[in-house]
Formats: sequence, C-alpha cells, structure tokens
Amino acid sequence: MDVGSSILTALLFAAFVPGVFMTLPPKGGRRTVIAVHALAFAVVACFVVQYYRSHIQGFVEGMGNYGPTCPNGYIMSPDESCVAVGHATADASTGFKSA
Repeated sequence: MDVGSSILTALLFAAFVPGVFMTLPPKGGRRTVIAVHALAFAVVACFVVQYYRSHIQGFVEGMGNYGPTCPNGYIMSPDESCVAVGHATADASTGFKSA
C-alpha cells in the first residue's frame, strides 16, 4: 500500500469508530454496534480506496519500477523481448542501468 492509501484508510478507520460521528444502531448492544461499524468500515474503505487507486493515484507519478525489464546483460527490443548485448547493462554496485 502506498502512503496515500494508508492515510486514507487511517482516516476512514477513525471516522468509523463508534461514537466519533455516529453510533449504529443507536440503542444496540456493544457487540452489535462494533459489528455494524466494522462492516460499514470494510465496505466503505473498499470502495473509497479502490476509487483512490483508479482515479486519483493515476495522476501522481509513483516511484516504482513498472513495466517489463530485462536482466543484466540484456536490452529490451522493440517487440518487448530481451536480447543479449554481450556486456553488462547495469552497474553491479548500484543496480542502475547504464547507457
């Protein structure tokens, strides 16, 4: 999970603690109230985090290594297959690709 999803989930959790904004059902027993709030949190968090990941996170560039990569000593060809080049393509000490 990225930092944004973690913060969003923590805020939703705090909002769904019984008695913070509401208590459902109002005259329910302790276990019933906890069960209803847990279920409501799970459903709402699922949809909100899914929306965040599909609509909002896509606009922010991540720091991950996404997409196909090739092992050291290979380069990516236009048809996305790895082709041996006969020399190292990454610095062994840092792991970064060299030109």
